[in-house]
Amino acid sequence: MNPALAAPRGPGLSGTALKRIACLSMLLDHIGASLLENGLFRCSAIDPRLVGLDQLLRLVGRLAFPIYCFLLVEGFLHTHNLKKYTLRMLGFALISEWPFDWAFFSGVYWGHQNVYFTLLLGLLAMKALDTYQTPERMPALKGILGAAACFLAAALLHCDYDVLGLALILALYMTRKDKRAQCIAGAVFSLFEPVAPLAFGLVWFYSGERGGSSKLEQWAFYWFYPAHIFVLGVLANLVLFR
Repeated sequence: MNPALAAPRGPGLSGTALKRIACLSMLLDHIGASLLENGLFRCSAIDPRLVGLDQLLRLVGRLAFPIYCFLLVEGFLHTHNLKKYTLRMLGFALISEWPFDWAFFSGVYWGHQNVYFTLLLGLLAMKALDTYQTPERMPALKGILGAAACFLAAALLHCDYDVLGLALILALYMTRKDKRAQCIAGAVFSLFEPVAPLAFGLVWFYSGERGGSSKLEQWAFYWFYPAHIFVLGVLANLVLFR
């Protein structure tokens, strides 16, 4: 049994439950970022009450990314086909880029890339550290250089959360054998966002089980990101705030 899952086991939050929570959190965050910040606030006088609503939505939304990072590490550790997993991430990163630009920047914008690129680089960094190890099972120089190349790519591409996001992913990966240490490391490495460390209160109750979900729902988790930001882009740019 993976020691990272030793505490707690049994009743708790499954991987599917964590994904549902992350999806809801992300949706609320993006409603604030797209419909309010890139929509209403850009086109009309700003109502202080709506500013408060936006702040609330964005704060709740800070829970999503740390949960997705934790689930990425779990996926890396348990996938049966890393190549397929990586190509899937790349595919959705490319699919999501135009809806991302449209929803949050109202047009093509090269200065900020969507979060799938961050998760993809996190996968590649973990693969580098896992592939190149010393006899003592510590990261070897080649692995460290491979991970460093992923950090450089994240900085140059200006991925969502960029190098801070990758640091969080690798902190969760390096502490994967101790659930307590993993949650502490995750909380510390997500301090760059207010409220985000609270996500590891939820991660602590991860049961270690994948959880029941249909094949349709499994694919829906991947499609949710590009689909919902596309809808938000339509609302912000074509329907509500033309």
